[in-house]
Order: sequence, then structure tokens, then C-alpha cells
Amino acid sequence: MIRINLLPPARGGRARGASGDSTLWAGIYLVSAAALAGGLALYHLSRSSELEELRRANREVQAQVDKLNAETAQMAQLKAQLAESERVEGIIETLQRGRTGPTRVLMELRNILSEGRGPSIDAAQLEALRRENPNAGFDASWDVRRVALLSFTEEKGNCKITGVARTNRDVAEFLRRITLSSLFEDTILSRTEMASSKGPDGKNLINFELSCRVSY
Repeated sequence: MIRINLLPPARGGRARGASGDSTLWAGIYLVSAAALAGGLALYHLSRSSELEELRRANREVQAQVDKLNAETAQMAQLKAQLAESERVEGIIETLQRGRTGPTRVLMELRNILSEGRGPSIDAAQLEALRRENPNAGFDASWDVRRVALLSFTEEKGNCKITGVARTNRDVAEFLRRITLSSLFEDTILSRTEMASSKGPDGKNLINFELSCRVSY
């Protein structure tokens, strides 16, 4: 036979069920809160680690920038010192040229008008000129006594030379030697004229004047 209990359950049993549910939910909340707190802690640690890494990278970049700035400052100082050294060297070189330049020019003129010598010119360059034009060199057998210099003036590199020669050919040879010399540039024959004086052969001499620039 089937029996059906239509009476309500006892009050004590219902209370016990409610108390158990509350305990369960409290446990769930605590576990969830703990999990959330742990997650937040891990996230905070992760972000802190990333921030520290960024700070470290920033310090390295700043150190490189500081190093480059120091090197740039040192380079600027070295450039300034080099510029000053070049300036002083230029002054010394100018003074040296002023002291030895005239002496070199006079020695060059002496060599041009000395037997067995000639203008200062690179031998290979002279040979190349002679291959292109046999008349481009100078006549080593020329009698240097056929020309005499009367004056030589120089101002700021501009020179004027006057002299006397036996013939126009002698003037041309002297002009050729001056032109070939590495110490003279822009040589121009300014004037030739018959002189009132005569040479040993009784013929009138040739006065001449030429201009040029000195290359010290």
C-alpha cells in the first residue's frame, strides 16, 4: 500500500538546509575573491615588470644619448683646436714664404742664366712636353751670357723683369726658360726695343721687359 505524507516538514530541517546553502555561497564568494585578488596581483606584478623593463631601456637610451653628447662636445673641441692649429700653421707658412720666397726666385733666375743649368721643372714633365713639341723645351747649349738682367721687382707676387739681350732670339730663349720654370706663372713679354748701346759684334742690343707672377 502506498502512503502519502501530507504533513509539512519540520521547521528544524528547513533551517538546517538554509544554513548549508549560506555556507556554500560564502565559500564560493571567498574562493572567487581570492582568485580575483590573485589575478590582480599577477597582473600588477606583470605590469610592474614591464614598467621596470621600460625604465631600464630608457636608462640605457639616456646613457647612450649622454655618451653621444659628450663625444659631440669633444669632437667640437677637437675641430676648434684643429682650426686654430691650421690658422697658426698658415701664418707660419706665410711668414716662411715671405722670408725664403725672394731668395728662391733669385736662385731660380741665377740657374736660368747659368751655363749647364736651367729652369726648375720636373724631368718627366719636360720630356712629355718635348715629345708633343720638340721646340717646347729650352736650348741647353744656349750661351747664357747673351742676356743680362737690369732689374727685378716683385710686389704681392707680381713681378717685372727688365734686361738686355743680343738678339730677339736670345729674348725668346730667356722667355721660354721663365715660362717653363715652376716658380713663375702667367709670363708675358711686355716690350722689346732697340737699345742705344751696342754689343761686342757692333750691333745694337735689344732692351726687353716682361711681367709674370711668382708661385712660392
